[in-house]
Amino acid sequence: MRFVPDDPDPLFRLRRRGAGPKINPRNGSIQLRYEAIDTMEKKALTPFSSDATASNIELASEHGGRGYICSTQLGPYGRPIAFVFTGDINHADGSEIFLGPDDIMSSINIAQLERGHAYPLFYDALFDDLRQRCTEVTRAAKADGRGVWAADATNSGAPWTGSVETMAPIFPKLWRRIDKFVDDDTLFETERPFDGLKQWIEQTNSERVHIPSTGAFTGFDDVIETTDQTVKMTVEPHDMVIVSRS
Repeated sequence: MRFVPDDPDPLFRLRRRGAGPKINPRNGSIQLRYEAIDTMEKKALTPFSSDATASNIELASEHGGRGYICSTQLGPYGRPIAFVFTGDINHADGSEIFLGPDDIMSSINIAQLERGHAYPLFYDALFDDLRQRCTEVTRAAKADGRGVWAADATNSGAPWTGSVETMAPIFPKLWRRIDKFVDDDTLFETERPFDGLKQWIEQTNSERVHIPSTGAFTGFDDVIETTDQTVKMTVEPHDMVIVSRS
């Protein structure tokens, strides 16, 4: 989602994890990265991927497209990591505010979790009370089988179907790893499609993760189990926090 701030100056005061804010010089817009959630890529299985996009557009179009964001930092590519809201707020641009669990309930982030159109994706910069509220919302959506949770195979095991585009819905971060892995002609084998996946992730991009329920710290590849034909995560997405790279 792209956002056009009334005043872009506060974006330049945000903490940076890499590049500065990437503002489009033609229309003043900037690409956002939604805090605490992740959605399926557009080429992943429909209608789940397309439903997430349609829901996001619907929510963002409320109040005539007016909205505001609450952010403390820019991601590595200069995108504000934000809770996104529609309408206006009774604070000056750039004001420092306290955002508690009840405050985020009106955000698009939470609405997407409530509808089952987004997976939780937590990084260690997210405050624990906000993470816990997002977890509660996620658990309720999953229990009701809303949206993607009606077919999710993240923890039950997703079988290889011949392409990533037709695989059952799984945690998007894992899906994106598989999408790149299948193009690796040194480890990917069509007869045993997932045999080399864990090794590939470990060698190329194994982020450190924290499991709050056990207190463990480990690698992302260590929470993945595979057979030749199936892949799954051994922890639920809401029980995993990605450790930011310094």
